[in-house]
Amino acid sequence: MALFWSDVKTEPKRQFRFELSFSSRNGDQQGQIPVWTVKTAAKPKATVTTIQHTYIDHEFNYPGRVKWEPISVTLVDPVDPDLSYAFLDVLGVAGYKYPTTAGISKASLSKKGFKDAIGSIFIKQLDADGKPVEEWELKNPMITSVDFGGDLSYESDEMAEITVEITFDWANLTRHGGNRTNKSAAGG
Repeated sequence: MALFWSDVKTEPKRQFRFELSFSSRNGDQQGQIPVWTVKTAAKPKATVTTIQHTYIDHEFNYPGRVKWEPISVTLVDPVDPDLSYAFLDVLGVAGYKYPTTAGISKASLSKKGFKDAIGSIFIKQLDADGKPVEEWELKNPMITSVDFGGDLSYESDEMAEITVEITFDWANLTRHGGNRTNKSAAGG
């Protein structure tokens, strides 16, 4: 048996080979969020809660619920397309309105509004040829935090960035490539 790392067909997944896309924000319309603006993205993380039962001097743990943790995405904010505008537009389509009148101030965010504004979010890890190796689809994503760039400074020549926190109901994983057939995890 050959050593795992000495086999030239063995290819580890690489952190820099990825794309993140917002399915309803990838076109040429105003408010787009192109894949090339994404700088960093966290992959999904699932946590299993536990339920403890104490009996005399012993503790026993049982599995509870699976909870999907929010992810953080950092994007470079170009002049065109303007991502500050794009993320404010996401909030607007999701139901947020500036409270300029009594009637408008009654509007609020909705899950359907976020689905319409974002669609699904896809995180694809790529191989050396740019083909997908695995693809995560975040189901029913909502933007729960937008940092429009932090501090400005005359002493910095760094690019402006936007950091977004995304909460979702669950993530579906599809594997691609190799001699595997496409399969979704967790019965999806």
